[in-house]
Amino acid sequence: MRETVKEWKREWIETNGETDELEVDIKDSGQRDALNNARSIYEGSFAGIPVELEEKRVIEAGQIIDSSLPERIGAYSLLI
Repeated sequence: MRETVKEWKREWIETNGETDELEVDIKDSGQRDALNNARSIYEGSFAGIPVELEEKRVIEAGQIIDSSLPERIGAYSLLI
């Protein structure tokens, strides 16, 4: 079971390789916007995730199935 961002990253790259596509949206549960939604702190490829986020524990994960931005459809959403 994947518990950290690093484990999600490793599994994705082993399965899918490295790309520059939009694959993941990482949100910080401790940072909220005016609507109380967690704020995105990284959006991009799994390969590009900053090292300082890798040891963070993923508390919720999902996949974006619908979005007004087509490039986001299919990307993962990780809440840390």
